[in-house]
Amino acid sequence: MISIRPIGQGKFAKSMILSLSILAIVVLAPIAPVVHGQSVVTSIPVDYKPLGIGVNVLTNEIYVGTTVNFAGNLDVIDGSTNAIIARIPTGDGTSTFKVAVNPITNTVYATNSLGSSVFVIDGRSHTLSTTIPICDPGSPSNLAVDWRRNTVYVSCSYPAALAVIDGRTNTVAATISLSAYIGNARPVAVNIRTDQIYVGDGSGSNVVAIDGKTNSVTASIPVSVSDFHLGIDVNPRTNMIYVSNDLAYGPTGWPDGSVSVINGSSNTVIATVPVGPLPFGVGVDSRTNEVFVANSGTGTSNTGSVSVIDGETNAVVATVAAPAQPIDIGVNPRTGLIYVAEYYICKSSSCSSDPNANSVLVISSGSSDQEED
Repeated sequence: MISIRPIGQGKFAKSMILSLSILAIVVLAPIAPVVHGQSVVTSIPVDYKPLGIGVNVLTNEIYVGTTVNFAGNLDVIDGSTNAIIARIPTGDGTSTFKVAVNPITNTVYATNSLGSSVFVIDGRSHTLSTTIPICDPGSPSNLAVDWRRNTVYVSCSYPAALAVIDGRTNTVAATISLSAYIGNARPVAVNIRTDQIYVGDGSGSNVVAIDGKTNSVTASIPVSVSDFHLGIDVNPRTNMIYVSNDLAYGPTGWPDGSVSVINGSSNTVIATVPVGPLPFGVGVDSRTNEVFVANSGTGTSNTGSVSVIDGETNAVVATVAAPAQPIDIGVNPRTGLIYVAEYYICKSSSCSSDPNANSVLVISSGSSDQEED
């Protein structure tokens, strides 16, 4: 059980306690009844190259990392209207890659794939508040937030490491070397209930478990059915970890991939679920115990899909077609909506008249019992 203690006095402390209470209910409440009837709600055009997406459960705002002509941006979507309400520039010579949100502090973090840094965005004013140097000499890849501890975890490549950012000071508090376990640190996920952090190997061999209290490696979990891992997420209620498995390009295109299910109590793979070709991002709806997987397609076209896995049976119960290449997944369990960052590459001779575009696909999770606050 998550304990919630006051961190101050007055209205601010009360607001923080209320926010923590809402998040604890959303994340850890008993699984809601589910009707597996996922459907596309809408498609929201965004800037070029949307590769990362994050959701603030409390404000119902969605943040999409995009890059145009080597200039990064964060598109801000209002989840109530599905409209872009702000565009936050991160500067020339930058590329916003992956995104994570601390809903308690209303702070957004994004990795800069063109430099050794992480952007810190104020979610209230929609402005860039600071930039944190990180992962030097390599570049940061993915990141995840532990909102209960106000800590941000960033995977670094070459050499493989996990950087730990203190959200109160916006400084790197520790760097955990992972090169003895994996060759290329990529996707990151946090179980806020067990204080365990999971890092997937971009080289495809292992998932590393790290204790958030001691910043030490607790397990190296073999996941060898893949050539590389690009997505990972956790259901803190069931203590299950889901990692996407990509297979190398073959003469007939990308073969279908899979998702490995890891039991966090035993640190062992208990199931391997076949999904579509080239699975990237993974997102978990902890309330419905569903897992959403972005299958970016065969590599020869722009069409992809989103696989929906039932966490109870570890089976795909639905597949939602996507008009472009799904890359990353954001989930709002409070509204029952799933957000899919789609990267579209025009491959025709008439790109200006091409009806498809880089976008965020909004999918209903099919839950029949959404949380009322």
